[in-house]
Amino acid sequence: MTAQLAFAARPAPLPVLREEIALHPGPAALDGSPTWTLHDPARNQFYRIGWREFEILSRWDSGDAARLIERLERETTLEVEPEEVQEVAQFLFAHSLVANHGPEGTRQLLAKAQRYKHHWAMWLLKNYLFLRMPLLRPDRWLDRAYPHIAWVYTAAFRRAVIATALLALYLVARRWDEFVDTFSYLFSIEGAIWFALALTAMKVVHELGHAFTAKRYGCRVPSMGVALLVMWPVLYTDVTESWKLASRRQRLAVGLAGVTAEMICAVFATLAWSFLPPGPLRGAAFILATSTWISTLLLNLSPFMRYDGYFVLSDWLEMPNLHMRAFAVARWWLRETLLKLGEPPPEDLPPGRRRFLIVFSFATWTYRVLLFLGIAAIVYHFAIKAVGIAMGAVELVYFLVRPAWMEALALWRLRDRLHLGPRPLATLAGLAGVLLLLLLPWRSSVEAPALLKSADVEAVFAPDEGAQVTEILTRDGATVAQGAPLVMLASPDLAYQLGQAKADLALVEWQLSAQGVSPDLLAQSRVTAHEYEAALAAYRSLADERAKLEVKAPIAGRVVDLGESLRPGEWLAAREQLLAVIDPDHAAVEAYVAESDLARIKVGTAATFYPEGGWGEKLAARVVRIERAGTRLLAEPYLASRFGGDIPVREVKQGEWVPENSVYRVTLEPVRPVAAPSRVLRGSVVLSGAAESLALRAWRRILAVAVRETGL
Repeated sequence: MTAQLAFAARPAPLPVLREEIALHPGPAALDGSPTWTLHDPARNQFYRIGWREFEILSRWDSGDAARLIERLERETTLEVEPEEVQEVAQFLFAHSLVANHGPEGTRQLLAKAQRYKHHWAMWLLKNYLFLRMPLLRPDRWLDRAYPHIAWVYTAAFRRAVIATALLALYLVARRWDEFVDTFSYLFSIEGAIWFALALTAMKVVHELGHAFTAKRYGCRVPSMGVALLVMWPVLYTDVTESWKLASRRQRLAVGLAGVTAEMICAVFATLAWSFLPPGPLRGAAFILATSTWISTLLLNLSPFMRYDGYFVLSDWLEMPNLHMRAFAVARWWLRETLLKLGEPPPEDLPPGRRRFLIVFSFATWTYRVLLFLGIAAIVYHFAIKAVGIAMGAVELVYFLVRPAWMEALALWRLRDRLHLGPRPLATLAGLAGVLLLLLLPWRSSVEAPALLKSADVEAVFAPDEGAQVTEILTRDGATVAQGAPLVMLASPDLAYQLGQAKADLALVEWQLSAQGVSPDLLAQSRVTAHEYEAALAAYRSLADERAKLEVKAPIAGRVVDLGESLRPGEWLAAREQLLAVIDPDHAAVEAYVAESDLARIKVGTAATFYPEGGWGEKLAARVVRIERAGTRLLAEPYLASRFGGDIPVREVKQGEWVPENSVYRVTLEPVRPVAAPSRVLRGSVVLSGAAESLALRAWRRILAVAVRETGL
């Protein structure tokens, strides 16, 4: 306030504007008042100002504030206070729009540069998320080239594109199946190369669409280059000068020019596909006709990043700096909702527009968090895991920790306005509740996917060689004794081999018995003895294999899982499961507990099993065994995610499922003896483990990932 009074009291000279600063007529504001666009050509920056600011700047050569205010009162209907002139002067100083001459001006520039100097970590963080690298200065080339392509903006060309699109769609519709089958070509190495080339060419066309459309309306295009979005390269064109266009229609045309150019290319590529022979060119035409422009619609037209969609939405709403203004309104709304500071909104907007900006700001923040964390997850799973972890940590700090810290600092500066009324007290109570929820060890239950089945289950398999079913001696649900025959099998190959082995054994036995009458046989007695041992071992081995053709019950119990398709005469594959025999009198629960929860349970921990889909009543149980090593292969496919279970798995080979995360098998027995179910029941078990806070649980997971990936 003292500075403002001093500014108004003494006739201090107004700072001199830079000579190259230009003013252009702008679009009408939301209330219908005129606006102007102030252009700084040195940095190619644009600033939107209103009628009051325009009238003040138009008389900035008055010398001092008093004379300027006197001229405004004499020449206009405005009533301007000295503080308003000071605000304009501060705006000019803040954006380096004034001329700085002499030692004092140099000191001001150095002080400002020092204020804007970032710590190296912050510089790295910002440039890691988004970095622009200009490669070309195409403005002169665009001036020379535009007259040669101006015909693409004519009504005749638009009609030709529409007619071409209708013809292309008609031709493709007649050969739709063949058109779709072209997609399989992309999975070859040659197809991938053509896809990359076509995608690059289409993005170049996209950027040229922006550049030529901006040039059509008289805008300068100072640079084109590559922007790195989380280290991923994307092309960009600087068409910032389109902000000086007063016509919203023209600005929208510049913003949509890239997508429009891609869709025009897609139309002609679709037509070319119908006439090109099968091969690389036809595959490239398919790519241009489908994937490239569809991806552009999904990505470039998103208003949540500073791509085409953002600038189009800004132009349509007539709200430059849309993201910054939306975040400012959202911060004001949060402060008023939670603390009721009584501050005025950052700008006077209609209620509907204000609500839209609040929702839009939260949607933008959520989209960015999910996008960048998704990129980090992709890098973690498919590239370098350590890099993915580092990216995720950086993004959490940038999008969560940093905004919270900056807001805390801002509230500390406003601490004199904070009063312990009902709203702030309710907010503090809510924050305290959230902290207690995170830090107090209230969460004691441990949930894990589980199975309820017999305590003793023995699967019965076909022999190692293929066999044929000759007789089935049991039925599903039958009670059998240990060693009782269940299925009779036959193997012609095994029978032949056994006959050959028996004949070989008989021959060697004859040679041994004839040694006394034949000197030749007697001379080979040692060799014959070894041959006899080998023939006898082969015969006994084959006899053991033949014995396996009589499938017997491994334990006493009940037969389950006897397939209906198992009939006499059917051929079986090697090691194919035929049935299972279970102990019907004793049930058990088998659960798979995550590594992070393993320390919270022990032998004797109480638990409750809940069957899936209400296929029975809950069952009280206790832990009787905890495996000391993690489960490498999931023995029970019922719990695999591929079959509707809760354990994410990947198939390493046919029928072998490896858990994606480390899990440990835990065996539980019912508190009271319970008969085994006739089939395996899938469900979940809730164990009464040691209490643990959510914060400690999250820390353990982070630590486990760090240890696993660093190998410490």
